[in-house]
Amino acid sequence: MSFGEKDDGTAVLDAIPISDAAYIVTQKAIYVVKLADQIDPDRTNINIPNTQQLFAPAGSESDIVALTLLSAGQLFTKAYFPDAKVRDAVISIAADIMIELLAAQEILEQLVAAEDKQIEAVKAANDSTRLPAVPDVIARAKTFIQKSEHALQAIFRLPTLFYGRQMKAAGMWPDAFTKALEGEFDANDMIVGFAREIAEFARQLRNIRHCVEHPKVDQRIVVRDFHLHTDGTISRPTIEVVNSKTPLDEGDLTTFMSVWIASLANITESMLLHLAGKNHAALGNFPVGVGIIPEDQRRMPKVRAGYLINIGGNWQRLG
Repeated sequence: MSFGEKDDGTAVLDAIPISDAAYIVTQKAIYVVKLADQIDPDRTNINIPNTQQLFAPAGSESDIVALTLLSAGQLFTKAYFPDAKVRDAVISIAADIMIELLAAQEILEQLVAAEDKQIEAVKAANDSTRLPAVPDVIARAKTFIQKSEHALQAIFRLPTLFYGRQMKAAGMWPDAFTKALEGEFDANDMIVGFAREIAEFARQLRNIRHCVEHPKVDQRIVVRDFHLHTDGTISRPTIEVVNSKTPLDEGDLTTFMSVWIASLANITESMLLHLAGKNHAALGNFPVGVGIIPEDQRRMPKVRAGYLINIGGNWQRLG
Protein backbone atom coordinates (compact mmCIF):
# COMPACT_ATOMS: atom_id res chain seq x y z
CA MET A 1 0.00 0.00 0.00
CA SER A 2 0.95 3.63 -0.38
CA PHE A 3 -0.48 6.34 1.87
CA GLY A 4 -1.17 10.00 1.46
CA GLU A 5 -2.26 12.08 -1.48
CA LYS A 6 0.01 12.24 -4.51
CA ASP A 7 2.74 14.88 -4.25
CA ASP A 8 1.78 15.99 -0.71
CA GLY A 9 5.13 14.85 0.66
CA THR A 10 3.75 12.55 3.34
CA ALA A 11 5.67 9.59 4.70
CA VAL A 12 4.61 6.82 7.06
CA LEU A 13 6.02 7.66 10.49
CA ASP A 14 4.22 5.27 12.80
CA ALA A 15 1.93 2.24 12.88
CA ILE A 16 -0.26 1.69 15.94
CA PRO A 17 -1.71 -1.83 15.93
CA ILE A 18 -4.90 -3.01 17.60
CA SER A 19 -6.42 -6.47 17.41
CA ASP A 20 -8.54 -5.95 14.32
CA ALA A 21 -6.75 -3.11 12.52
CA ALA A 22 -3.83 -0.67 12.59
CA TYR A 23 -3.57 3.10 12.52
CA ILE A 24 -1.01 4.28 9.97
CA VAL A 25 0.29 7.76 10.71
CA THR A 26 1.82 10.21 8.24
CA GLN A 27 2.70 13.86 8.74
CA LYS A 28 -0.70 15.02 7.53
CA ALA A 29 -3.18 12.17 8.00
CA ILE A 30 -4.09 8.93 9.77
CA TYR A 31 -5.38 5.86 7.96
CA VAL A 32 -7.00 2.69 9.27
CA VAL A 33 -5.65 -0.46 7.66
CA LYS A 34 -7.45 -3.79 7.84
CA LEU A 35 -5.90 -6.91 6.40
CA ALA A 36 -8.01 -9.45 4.56
CA ASP A 37 -7.51 -11.94 7.40
CA GLN A 38 -8.91 -9.40 9.87
CA ILE A 39 -11.94 -8.65 7.70
CA ASP A 40 -12.62 -12.32 6.88
CA PRO A 41 -10.80 -14.50 9.46
CA ASP A 42 -12.24 -17.73 8.03
CA ARG A 43 -11.29 -16.70 4.48
CA THR A 44 -14.74 -17.47 3.14
CA ASN A 45 -14.03 -15.08 0.25
CA ILE A 46 -10.50 -15.37 -1.11
CA ASN A 47 -11.00 -12.15 -3.08
CA ILE A 48 -11.41 -9.90 -0.02
CA PRO A 49 -8.56 -7.34 -0.27
CA ASN A 50 -6.52 -5.57 2.35
CA THR A 51 -8.07 -2.12 2.86
CA GLN A 52 -7.07 1.36 3.92
CA GLN A 53 -9.36 4.25 4.82
CA LEU A 54 -8.73 7.83 5.88
CA PHE A 55 -9.43 8.11 9.60
CA ALA A 56 -8.37 11.70 10.32
CA PRO A 57 -7.13 14.56 8.11
CA ALA A 58 -4.33 15.33 10.57
CA GLY A 59 -1.12 13.50 11.41
CA SER A 60 2.12 13.81 13.35
CA GLU A 61 2.37 17.55 12.63
CA SER A 62 -0.78 18.10 14.72
CA ASP A 63 -0.39 18.81 18.44
CA ILE A 64 -3.74 17.15 19.07
CA VAL A 65 -2.74 13.94 17.29
CA ALA A 66 0.64 13.87 19.03
CA LEU A 67 -0.75 14.35 22.54
CA THR A 68 -3.58 11.83 22.17
CA LEU A 69 -3.36 8.87 19.78
CA LEU A 70 0.39 8.94 19.18
CA SER A 71 1.17 9.24 22.89
CA ALA A 72 -1.15 6.32 23.62
CA GLY A 73 0.54 4.27 20.90
CA GLN A 74 3.97 5.03 22.29
CA LEU A 75 3.12 4.19 25.91
CA PHE A 76 0.67 1.31 25.63
CA THR A 77 2.69 -1.25 23.70
CA LYS A 78 2.70 -5.04 23.93
CA ALA A 79 6.02 -4.99 25.82
CA TYR A 80 4.56 -3.00 28.72
CA PHE A 81 0.87 -3.92 28.46
CA PRO A 82 0.62 -7.57 27.34
CA ASP A 83 -3.18 -7.66 27.76
CA ALA A 84 -4.51 -6.95 24.25
CA LYS A 85 -7.91 -5.90 25.60
CA VAL A 86 -6.34 -3.15 27.68
CA ARG A 87 -4.16 -1.95 24.79
CA ASP A 88 -7.08 -1.94 22.37
CA ALA A 89 -9.29 -0.04 24.81
CA VAL A 90 -6.69 2.66 25.53
CA ILE A 91 -5.92 3.19 21.84
CA SER A 92 -9.63 3.28 20.97
CA ILE A 93 -10.42 5.86 23.66
CA ALA A 94 -7.41 7.98 22.69
CA ALA A 95 -8.65 7.92 19.09
CA ASP A 96 -12.11 9.06 20.26
CA ILE A 97 -10.59 11.95 22.20
CA MET A 98 -8.51 12.93 19.18
CA ILE A 99 -11.52 12.97 16.85
CA GLU A 100 -13.54 15.16 19.22
CA LEU A 101 -10.68 17.63 19.63
CA LEU A 102 -9.98 17.75 15.90
CA ALA A 103 -13.66 18.56 15.37
CA ALA A 104 -13.42 21.31 18.01
CA GLN A 105 -10.31 22.66 16.32
CA GLU A 106 -12.12 22.75 12.97
CA ILE A 107 -14.85 24.87 14.56
CA LEU A 108 -12.17 27.26 15.81
CA GLU A 109 -10.40 27.45 12.45
CA GLN A 110 -13.66 28.07 10.58
CA LEU A 111 -14.62 30.80 13.04
CA VAL A 112 -11.26 32.56 12.64
CA ALA A 113 -11.63 32.40 8.84
CA ALA A 114 -15.20 33.74 9.01
CA GLU A 115 -14.14 36.62 11.27
CA ASP A 116 -11.20 37.56 9.02
CA LYS A 117 -13.40 37.41 5.92
CA GLN A 118 -15.96 39.72 7.51
CA ILE A 119 -13.32 42.20 8.61
CA GLU A 120 -11.93 42.38 5.06
CA ALA A 121 -15.43 42.77 3.60
CA VAL A 122 -16.21 45.71 5.88
CA LYS A 123 -12.89 47.36 5.11
CA ALA A 124 -13.58 47.02 1.39
CA ALA A 125 -17.07 48.53 1.79
CA ASN A 126 -15.59 51.66 3.37
CA ASP A 127 -18.83 52.27 5.30
CA SER A 128 -18.41 53.51 8.88
CA THR A 129 -21.92 52.33 9.82
CA ARG A 130 -21.29 48.70 8.94
CA LEU A 131 -20.04 46.15 11.48
CA PRO A 132 -18.58 42.74 10.63
CA ALA A 133 -20.98 39.90 11.44
CA VAL A 134 -20.87 36.15 12.02
CA PRO A 135 -24.61 35.54 12.56
CA ASP A 136 -24.25 31.89 13.64
CA VAL A 137 -21.53 32.60 16.21
CA ILE A 138 -23.72 31.43 19.11
CA ALA A 139 -24.37 28.08 17.43
CA ARG A 140 -20.64 27.68 16.75
CA ALA A 141 -19.82 28.39 20.41
CA LYS A 142 -22.41 25.90 21.67
CA THR A 143 -21.22 23.16 19.33
CA PHE A 144 -17.62 23.78 20.40
CA ILE A 145 -18.52 23.44 24.09
CA GLN A 146 -20.37 20.20 23.43
CA LYS A 147 -17.43 18.74 21.50
CA SER A 148 -15.07 19.72 24.32
CA GLU A 149 -17.27 18.07 26.93
CA HIS A 150 -17.46 14.89 24.84
CA ALA A 151 -13.66 14.82 24.78
CA LEU A 152 -13.59 15.27 28.56
CA GLN A 153 -15.98 12.35 29.06
CA ALA A 154 -13.70 10.16 26.95
CA ILE A 155 -10.66 11.24 28.98
CA PHE A 156 -12.38 10.02 32.15
CA ARG A 157 -13.04 6.66 30.49
CA LEU A 158 -9.29 5.98 30.48
CA PRO A 159 -8.82 5.47 34.25
CA THR A 160 -11.88 3.19 34.43
CA LEU A 161 -9.80 0.61 32.53
CA PHE A 162 -7.51 0.33 35.58
CA TYR A 163 -9.54 1.60 38.52
CA GLY A 164 -13.10 1.01 37.34
CA ARG A 165 -14.20 -1.00 40.37
CA GLN A 166 -12.78 1.55 42.80
CA MET A 167 -14.25 4.47 40.86
CA LYS A 168 -17.69 2.88 40.80
CA ALA A 169 -17.56 2.40 44.55
CA ALA A 170 -16.24 5.94 45.13
CA GLY A 171 -19.35 7.73 43.94
CA MET A 172 -20.07 10.73 41.77
CA TRP A 173 -18.12 11.93 38.74
CA PRO A 174 -15.65 13.65 38.55
CA ASP A 175 -14.47 13.12 42.15
CA ALA A 176 -14.70 9.33 41.85
CA PHE A 177 -11.28 9.19 40.16
CA THR A 178 -9.65 11.16 42.97
CA LYS A 179 -11.32 9.12 45.73
CA ALA A 180 -10.41 5.84 44.04
CA LEU A 181 -6.75 6.84 43.85
CA GLU A 182 -6.70 8.06 47.43
CA GLY A 183 -7.61 4.51 48.41
CA GLU A 184 -4.76 3.10 46.32
CA PHE A 185 -1.88 5.55 46.80
CA ASP A 186 -0.42 8.03 49.26
CA ALA A 187 -2.29 11.33 49.37
CA ASN A 188 0.85 13.14 48.19
CA ASP A 189 1.38 10.86 45.19
CA MET A 190 1.59 12.82 41.92
CA ILE A 191 -1.27 10.89 40.32
CA VAL A 192 -3.58 11.82 43.22
CA GLY A 193 -2.70 15.49 42.83
CA PHE A 194 -3.30 15.21 39.08
CA ALA A 195 -6.72 13.65 39.70
CA ARG A 196 -7.70 16.52 42.00
CA GLU A 197 -6.67 19.09 39.40
CA ILE A 198 -8.58 17.54 36.52
CA ALA A 199 -11.65 17.13 38.76
CA GLU A 200 -11.69 20.92 39.19
CA PHE A 201 -11.19 21.37 35.44
CA ALA A 202 -14.00 18.88 34.75
CA ARG A 203 -16.40 20.73 37.03
CA GLN A 204 -15.78 23.98 35.19
CA LEU A 205 -16.29 22.45 31.75
CA ARG A 206 -19.34 20.48 32.86
CA ASN A 207 -20.87 23.66 34.33
CA ILE A 208 -20.27 25.48 31.05
CA ARG A 209 -21.97 22.59 29.24
CA HIS A 210 -24.92 22.93 31.66
CA CYS A 211 -25.10 26.61 30.71
CA VAL A 212 -25.61 25.50 27.10
CA GLU A 213 -27.92 22.54 27.72
CA HIS A 214 -29.94 23.93 30.64
CA PRO A 215 -29.79 27.74 30.47
CA LYS A 216 -31.23 29.81 33.31
CA VAL A 217 -30.94 33.42 34.40
CA ASP A 218 -28.01 32.54 36.64
CA GLN A 219 -26.66 29.69 34.48
CA ARG A 220 -25.98 30.65 30.88
CA ILE A 221 -23.42 31.69 28.33
CA VAL A 222 -23.45 35.13 26.74
CA VAL A 223 -21.96 35.09 23.23
CA ARG A 224 -21.70 38.40 21.39
CA ASP A 225 -20.94 38.96 17.74
CA PHE A 226 -18.62 41.81 16.66
CA HIS A 227 -19.59 44.83 18.76
CA LEU A 228 -18.76 48.51 18.96
CA HIS A 229 -17.46 50.12 22.17
CA THR A 230 -18.04 53.70 23.27
CA ASP A 231 -14.39 54.53 22.54
CA GLY A 232 -14.94 53.61 18.91
CA THR A 233 -13.09 50.28 18.96
CA ILE A 234 -14.67 47.07 17.67
CA SER A 235 -14.30 43.75 19.44
CA ARG A 236 -14.33 40.38 17.75
CA PRO A 237 -16.91 37.86 19.03
CA THR A 238 -16.72 37.22 22.79
CA ILE A 239 -18.03 34.74 25.34
CA GLU A 240 -19.00 35.14 29.00
CA VAL A 241 -20.07 32.38 31.38
CA VAL A 242 -22.71 33.34 33.94
CA ASN A 243 -22.51 30.70 36.67
CA SER A 244 -22.27 31.19 40.43
CA LYS A 245 -19.84 28.27 40.86
CA THR A 246 -17.55 28.70 37.84
CA PRO A 247 -18.06 32.15 36.28
CA LEU A 248 -15.93 33.35 33.40
CA ASP A 249 -15.47 37.00 32.52
CA GLU A 250 -16.17 38.15 28.99
CA GLY A 251 -13.26 37.40 26.70
CA ASP A 252 -12.33 36.74 23.10
CA LEU A 253 -14.18 33.65 21.84
CA THR A 254 -11.39 32.26 19.66
CA THR A 255 -8.90 32.62 22.53
CA PHE A 256 -11.35 30.73 24.78
CA MET A 257 -11.52 27.95 22.21
CA SER A 258 -7.75 27.75 21.75
CA VAL A 259 -7.14 27.50 25.50
CA TRP A 260 -9.71 24.72 25.98
CA ILE A 261 -8.38 22.66 23.06
CA ALA A 262 -4.80 22.92 24.33
CA SER A 263 -5.88 22.12 27.90
CA LEU A 264 -7.81 19.00 26.91
CA ALA A 265 -4.98 17.73 24.70
CA ASN A 266 -2.41 18.24 27.46
CA ILE A 267 -4.67 16.62 30.06
CA THR A 268 -4.97 13.58 27.79
CA GLU A 269 -1.20 13.27 27.53
CA SER A 270 -0.84 13.63 31.32
CA MET A 271 -3.54 11.03 31.95
CA LEU A 272 -1.80 8.56 29.63
CA LEU A 273 1.55 9.20 31.32
CA HIS A 274 0.17 8.69 34.83
CA LEU A 275 -1.78 5.54 33.94
CA ALA A 276 1.16 4.02 32.09
CA GLY A 277 3.53 4.92 34.93
CA LYS A 278 1.37 3.18 37.55
CA ASN A 279 0.32 0.13 35.55
CA HIS A 280 3.02 -0.90 33.08
CA ALA A 281 4.67 -4.32 33.30
CA ALA A 282 8.24 -4.53 34.59
CA LEU A 283 11.09 -4.86 32.12
CA GLY A 284 13.30 -7.45 33.81
CA ASN A 285 15.21 -5.96 36.73
CA PHE A 286 15.77 -2.60 35.08
CA PRO A 287 14.21 0.48 36.75
CA VAL A 288 12.03 2.00 34.05
CA GLY A 289 10.47 5.44 34.22
CA VAL A 290 7.63 7.06 32.29
CA GLY A 291 7.92 10.70 31.38
CA ILE A 292 8.83 13.35 28.83
CA ILE A 293 11.48 12.23 26.35
CA PRO A 294 14.30 14.77 25.75
CA GLU A 295 13.73 16.59 22.46
CA ASP A 296 16.88 15.26 20.81
CA GLN A 297 15.77 11.66 21.50
CA ARG A 298 12.23 11.82 20.08
CA ARG A 299 11.24 9.91 16.94
CA MET A 300 8.54 12.49 16.23
CA PRO A 301 9.17 15.99 17.61
CA LYS A 302 5.69 16.57 19.03
CA VAL A 303 5.30 13.14 20.65
CA ARG A 304 6.84 13.74 24.06
CA ALA A 305 5.68 10.79 26.18
CA GLY A 306 7.72 7.63 26.48
CA TYR A 307 9.76 5.23 28.57
CA LEU A 308 13.11 6.16 30.10
CA ILE A 309 15.96 4.28 31.72
CA ASN A 310 18.62 5.69 34.00
CA ILE A 311 22.11 5.16 32.58
CA GLY A 312 24.96 6.62 34.56
CA GLY A 313 22.72 9.13 36.27
CA ASN A 314 21.12 10.31 33.02
CA TRP A 315 17.65 9.37 31.79
CA GLN A 316 17.69 7.98 28.26
CA ARG A 317 14.88 7.05 25.92
CA LEU A 318 14.06 3.34 26.06
CA GLY A 319 12.90 1.72 22.82
